[in-house]
Amino acid sequence: MLSELPLLSLVIWFPILGGVAVLFVGDENPGRAKALALTVAILSLLISIPLYSSFDPATAAMQFQEFIPWIPALNANYHLGVDGFSMPLILLTAFMTLLVVIAGWEVVQYRIAQYMAAFLIMEGLMIGVFAALDAILFYVSSNRC
Repeated sequence: MLSELPLLSLVIWFPILGGVAVLFVGDENPGRAKALALTVAILSLLISIPLYSSFDPATAAMQFQEFIPWIPALNANYHLGVDGFSMPLILLTAFMTLLVVIAGWEVVQYRIAQYMAAFLIMEGLMIGVFAALDAILFYVSSNRC
């Protein structure tokens, strides 16, 4: 069942969409923006844990691959996958984002929703860089970070 889920897409897009949701909460309610950002960061980390638990270190092949044609004229595809180098970096990114949200809890006083949203969106983009297997997709992801 786990192999049927687009796990990498979930790990990439969940924090991005969560960051957009935090932006919609806005700075009028900073407590709600912080709570939503913390919830999204925790869930992002939990979603990324199956990458580690289901990863097979005995193979050098890309795992959790997703392939969807994106721009056929350029032969650009939405092609994701992880290997032994990128999987720990994805987990580290998810963990560090959680720490950043917690660390900014009392320190950030102005534009709290924008701060929290920026880190959540950046988390998704960084994970996209680590998982991209298509050069154009990598270029698009890395230029947004």
